Amino acid sequence: MFVLFRTATVSLLMSLCCSISLAADDAKVSRSLEEITVAKEQTRLVMGQVSSPDQKERLRYVSDRLTSAEELLRQALGGGGSYPPPPSYGSVELFRSDSCSGSLIGTVSAGSSCERFSSAGDTWAVRINGQCLNISDTSSVKACESFKGGADPRAITIFTSDSCSGNAIAAVSAASRCENFESTGSSAWAVKIDGKCQNISDTAPAKACEAFKGASTPGAVKIFNSDSCSGNMVAAVDYNTRCENLRGLPAAWGIEINGRCENISDLDIVSACERYRP
Repeated sequence: MFVLFRTATVSLLMSLCCSISLAADDAKVSRSLEEITVAKEQTRLVMGQVSSPDQKERLRYVSDRLTSAEELLRQALGGGGSYPPPPSYGSVELFRSDSCSGSLIGTVSAGSSCERFSSAGDTWAVRINGQCLNISDTSSVKACESFKGGADPRAITIFTSDSCSGNAIAAVSAASRCENFESTGSSAWAVKIDGKCQNISDTAPAKACEAFKGASTPGAVKIFNSDSCSGNMVAAVDYNTRCENLRGLPAAWGIEINGRCENISDLDIVSACERYRP
């Protein structure tokens, strides 16, 4: 099923590329946009049916390509002249220096095997997208596991500070494996999403990972313990969020969809996740 879907999607993308260059009128572009909408919905449905991490990652890639094609077509429909570059994925650098000014230990990305740093000593800071983040000194294996998700430009950074001004403890994205994070304590106090610091209910890093890694997905639904979406954010969920793993987090009173706050009937977080995730 997955192979057939992937083949069909590739064919669709090829036809859409042709539509961009050959479209003679807005009607053709509009029809192509309709096809993309159908393909994105099918991608979302298949994502919920597969369990293999590799298949899910391929589906995320397909979803990203569909979104890029959609942007190109909308620009063609609106007469835009410049196209945005495709997303680029870099790497996270580990340092034995609080200021990232020396002693580079290594670089990691989402697919890195962290055991290769077992004899590398402690990491004191990480550099993500050119920004140096001081962290609590920790083994390089743990630093790799905690921050390799930062290679995704849409990654969510987790802090042990309500204002995101203290030490960062992790950077997560859709591909992060939360089970590798610390599951006890409550050292996750805030998250930074799209450059904005958001205070959260204090929780363990593993729970924060489960709750917020979906925020890196376009269209994620943000859940708040506030009717006006002005209090602590509880989670940001997408179609791949494992709602049961959010159990124990505060109740949901409001949600933010497409930048709009909606007051909802108060629900426990698991029920809210299952009801409102995309």
